[in-house]
Amino acid sequence: MRKALKELREQGGYTQKEVASGVGISEEYYQMIEAGKRQKRMDVTLAAKLASFFKCGIEDVVKD
Repeated sequence: MRKALKELREQGGYTQKEVASGVGISEEYYQMIEAGKRQKRMDVTLAAKLASFFKCGIEDVVKD
């Protein structure tokens, strides 16, 4: 999942700060998610917000 998030972010040309702001979490928290230190099992609400931000399906956000 973390690799998928980083790929989506980089493909879209976003910074971690832009993604975090777009989904309503702190940049530090988003950094921890991408690093695999938080959200081992991603909350469906956060996954939906990330999918909406990246304009993709939830499955794209949570895939390995």
